[in-house]
Amino acid sequence: MPNEIPPQAYAAYEALSAKVEAFQARFRERYPGQIECRAGCSECCRKIPRLILSPVEAFYLRDQLRQLPPEEQSRLREASRSAMPPCPILTNDACLLHQNRPMLCRSYGYPTLSPQLLQIGQPALNYCYKNLTGLGGPTGLDPDCVLNVDRVTQELWEINALFVKERWGGAFDRSMAFTVQEVLQGALEEWSPGSRRRAPGTSGADARRIEAPGTG
Repeated sequence: MPNEIPPQAYAAYEALSAKVEAFQARFRERYPGQIECRAGCSECCRKIPRLILSPVEAFYLRDQLRQLPPEEQSRLREASRSAMPPCPILTNDACLLHQNRPMLCRSYGYPTLSPQLLQIGQPALNYCYKNLTGLGGPTGLDPDCVLNVDRVTQELWEINALFVKERWGGAFDRSMAFTVQEVLQGALEEWSPGSRRRAPGTSGADARRIEAPGTG
């Protein structure tokens, strides 16, 4: 079974990843030259102060980690002993696990909107300052070229609920989370719902969102 994720949850997560990638492709086609994100630009990997993964993202990331040579896995394990930033997976300005990167990394940099934050008066529109410079910002973008991160986050929670139910027969809650350092250090090896309920440094109020910190 790939990644120890049951087939239905695995397919649902890959479908969500494909949806985000389709959004990116649509944006690049409609607004050519407005996205500077490319191989070798690792500023976001050096900027995000903490990367928290939901269970399905953590197991999905570990799947690619296990495909690396043992010496690379060992090196990443050692790198993970230092606090972020930068992300310990970053090597020579490249992500060694880019193919299976979590949703935050997939959506970072592109214009994203959180209606929930907007309702409580918080900055709700985010994008990398290097992008959209020729447009003067995101004002006037086509609605389908701004990613609604609340919807992505909700779908991610639903996939996690399916994953935990199929894999362990239990119920998912948002305190089930892992730092990227924990994944690299083997925290998933004997994990199951109830074995460790909360990732270090998180709280119930710190429910992970799919959005970029302070980029708009």
